[in-house]
Amino acid sequence: MLDAKIRNWVLIPILLVSILVQISRTWVQVLMKTDSATDADKLAHMQLLGRSARLRTNGNLLVTSVFQSRRDYFTKKGGGLLRKKLEGSPMQDPNSMMEMMKGNITMMVPNIVMMGWVSYFFNGFVLVKVPFMLTEGFKEMLQRGVELTTLDVSYVSSLSWYFLAVFGLRGLFGLILGDNQLPDEARLMQQQMGMGANPMAFDAKKAYKAERTALDYVEHKCSLENAEANFLRKYK
Repeated sequence: MLDAKIRNWVLIPILLVSILVQISRTWVQVLMKTDSATDADKLAHMQLLGRSARLRTNGNLLVTSVFQSRRDYFTKKGGGLLRKKLEGSPMQDPNSMMEMMKGNITMMVPNIVMMGWVSYFFNGFVLVKVPFMLTEGFKEMLQRGVELTTLDVSYVSSLSWYFLAVFGLRGLFGLILGDNQLPDEARLMQQQMGMGANPMAFDAKKAYKAERTALDYVEHKCSLENAEANFLRKYK
């Protein structure tokens, strides 16, 4: 049996503090965010790439001449929108770099503080037991800070409970904060635990080149050719 005092003074406080920290972190990110020309430029690039992608996907609904004229509008040498020269890179923009640094600070610092707080004050506590059987592969994930080889894998330590709360409460955070304000907790954890690198900034030059190549290699075939004859033949 798990002690009720552990539930009241360890499990619930960690859960409540995790929720409050998540809400505070999100609002700090909103307050620190600044509008810049880089965001507008990136949006314009993404919209252009989206238009080209829709032409590739739905081009079979156009006759060949119309499709070719639209493809030339994007990829024609000397005047295609996907061939225009782009200067600079988002990674070189000081405003973009500053926004990236702000995002990393607001995500990583609270997480480091929370992990230190849980490890210092609640180290060695076993809080809950999951209601299903698990294999030994989950032991390291669910029992961080508790070095007991004979302990059932279904029991969860205090530090692992913090990770489960951060990952498992995305639905609650979405209701409180809204989906637009919800950060990517998987990416946050990867950065904190050293399992992944920061995502690269959007590179318009490479995106334009890749989209231009994909659009040039599309073999167009109109799906509506002889549509009337095929329809009459089917229901004749």
